[in-house]
Amino acid sequence: MKSFLFSSLLFLTAATGSAQLKQLTLEEAAAKRWSEMHVDRIAADADGTGITTSDIRRQIDPIIGQIRAGAKTDAEFDKALSFAAEETLNSIAERLLVISEFRASGRLPSSFVDADIEETIRRDFNGDRNRFVASLRAAGTTPLAHRKFIEDRIIFDYMVSQIRRASYDVNPGKILEFYEKNKADFVRKEQVKLRQITITQGAAEKPGETADRAAALADALRHPEKIAATLARFKVAGKPIIGTPTFADVATRISTDDFASKGGDAGWQNLENLNETVTTKLKTLKVGEVSDPLKFDVGAAPIYVIVSPEAIRPKGFADVNDPEVMAEIEHKVRQIGLKVAIKAWLDDLRSKHHIQANLR
Repeated sequence: MKSFLFSSLLFLTAATGSAQLKQLTLEEAAAKRWSEMHVDRIAADADGTGITTSDIRRQIDPIIGQIRAGAKTDAEFDKALSFAAEETLNSIAERLLVISEFRASGRLPSSFVDADIEETIRRDFNGDRNRFVASLRAAGTTPLAHRKFIEDRIIFDYMVSQIRRASYDVNPGKILEFYEKNKADFVRKEQVKLRQITITQGAAEKPGETADRAAALADALRHPEKIAATLARFKVAGKPIIGTPTFADVATRISTDDFASKGGDAGWQNLENLNETVTTKLKTLKVGEVSDPLKFDVGAAPIYVIVSPEAIRPKGFADVNDPEVMAEIEHKVRQIGLKVAIKAWLDDLRSKHHIQANLR
């Protein structure tokens, strides 16, 4: 079976006159190649279905400007355009193989296509079928051609979903195997799971009053029985706290940073990436302890930050049983499995179906 990959022969042959091309600007060369590509012909055949240069051009059209902008020389543009066309032909041919495989053993119920089209008319054209048909004509297609396009899309998505489902089986053995082979990728620096509250000066406050308020809140955080009275003292609004107040309850109500909505949860942080003042203070705190307000002179008025470490992880290899590590490995294993499964599947399809490239 001949390969269906093709090269720059799709657009140019050496006979086009390289000497002339050297005299053209990159813009002129791009325009020339693109106009030459508009001479339509069959680039490949997949199970009797022809792939034309116009099929390829339609998919490359949206990115031709990007390809041209990324090329510094005429030769670079030639190479990039040829590569894009080759990849596009691969993609189209593989799609045709998948659809052909489905049709060899089954048929898509027409109701599936009807439902998809009706949903498009309802969603995009407010239920007006005439507007829908008019839009197809404006795009240079017909209801029948559009119907085939929808049918092919549904078939392709269905077939790929079957492979994806099969590759999503990730068991503990695969996770551990991936971890052991890629252990160097799971080295962690010293980390802290951090909660913080940021206090800024109120519109009617004096700098000293802000400092006093921050100190009172830090003290209340160390003695939860004082939290309700302290919040009331500073007229902090919010729903009544049920049960023993927590750092998160206070952060949600008074903090002014981006973590406030998450109860001050800043997640796991590398100690070396934190502000030096914060890092120094955290190293003196045990898990669950609350710092004094840390003053930072930023802009016209200082801000105060109260921090509390919820957990600490020493430098070293991440635990494979850590939920975050397991989730990361599962994702990577599934991606690898899907890639391998699709390649094997397509290789099998190529062996069963006829593909012919027409390079001349």
